[in-house]
Amino acid sequence: MKYYIIVFKNTLDAMNGEKVLKEKNMIFKMMPTPTAITQSCGICIRIEEKKYIDEIISRDSIRYKHIYEKEQNEFKEII
Repeated sequence: MKYYIIVFKNTLDAMNGEKVLKEKNMIFKMMPTPTAITQSCGICIRIEEKKYIDEIISRDSIRYKHIYEKEQNEFKEII
């Protein structure tokens, strides 16, 4: 199953990201950052739908460090 992970520079950015996504009624899950990509904050956001990722990128609505796509057992950095 393919999904997307948004990682942040720090916890404050992660919490602000959560607030913005809730205000936009996006479906997401806060979770610990996977060990394969732990070079950032320990909290990340998991999103299943690509349309939400496209909106986040195009509107620059949250401060993120990287966005990854996970397919099978591999994380691919897309931003």
